[in-house]
Amino acid sequence: MNREVCKFLSGSFGALAYVHAAYAVATSRGIINEPVFLGRRWGVGYMWTEAAVYSALSVALGYAGWSSKPQAHQQQTVSSAAAGQNSQPVPAAAQS
Repeated sequence: MNREVCKFLSGSFGALAYVHAAYAVATSRGIINEPVFLGRRWGVGYMWTEAAVYSALSVALGYAGWSSKPQAHQQQTVSSAAAGQNSQPVPAAAQS
């Protein structure tokens, strides 16, 4: 997976973990009721489990995104339309 995708998903899963933890705290303090979904009450323990899973995914993707080395970019020559007529490559720095 691309490093930038790993970094983005790491932040997304980190945000989900934070929201689930905040929801669990608010539910345990009685600020909001336990959610009812598909006819079942989802308790605080389930919310903490979701927060732990999302935190683990966030850490794993963060490790993959920030610890891996970027791939070496090779200096490639770019052929412009005019240079293509006489088959001479033009360096990328020469184009503007």
